[in-house]
Amino acid sequence: METIFTVSEEQKKQFAAAYLLNVIINEKVIIPLYLEDKNTDLEPVLEYMMMKRYLSVENKEFYAPTDKGKEVLRRFMQRYSEFLKIFDIYCAVDLEEGSFAFEEYFNITDTQQWNKYLNDERWEDLRVAVAIYKKLNPVEIVFMSFLQEGQFGDRGEGWEFDLLLGSIWDDILEVCNRALSAPDLAYEDEDGSLVDGNVVLEDVIIQGAELNLALHKQEQKLQEENQANDDFDDDDYGVEKIETEVYEYYCQPMYTSPLWALILFI
Repeated sequence: METIFTVSEEQKKQFAAAYLLNVIINEKVIIPLYLEDKNTDLEPVLEYMMMKRYLSVENKEFYAPTDKGKEVLRRFMQRYSEFLKIFDIYCAVDLEEGSFAFEEYFNITDTQQWNKYLNDERWEDLRVAVAIYKKLNPVEIVFMSFLQEGQFGDRGEGWEFDLLLGSIWDDILEVCNRALSAPDLAYEDEDGSLVDGNVVLEDVIIQGAELNLALHKQEQKLQEENQANDDFDDDDYGVEKIETEVYEYYCQPMYTSPLWALILFI
């Protein structure tokens, strides 16, 4: 049976709160207590954030993040960073050839050429399929992909309205509900035997993780070469070694970082 994904009003407010916390904390945007013009569209999100104690009122003039709000953003940004490092590799997979667009990551350095390359019709986006396989929330994965691609909260005209009421949420759900899943990947082999879609997806996950590990090691090598003339001691590379181990864990199809089990919206 086909799964139809939905997003509740509570979930919309949670994701909108995470986005707005980033705007206030990292982008240093001041939101006055008395909203005017299009800022009034932020009122339901701000009320929710006040209720959850993510925000307080500073000097009776503007909203300020609380320690709890800062912790929520810290957790969200940790998970978002994990998404970028781990799931992006599956955004463009050629199922016919068994190849990944990211195999050319270090060969195509021009941003426009890279984006054009990613938009080739042969690539399939399997991020939702991988999320479902790993028992993660596809809505969160697609929300993060929209953030990364500038489709959510690009701060353009009407961004305040879009946080809760815009059609962007319909777009996110459409991506979730139209995305390929494991059953769609099943096929008949040369002998006429049916190859289960989960087997195909597991193979994709392993290949993607191995490619990700290789790319990370290559990036690490380039960074070390660029820093060859700087003064570093051996301890400076401890974090990098730990990072490499994390990538190796993902070569196990079912592995997910403990970050995905962390409660985001405390």
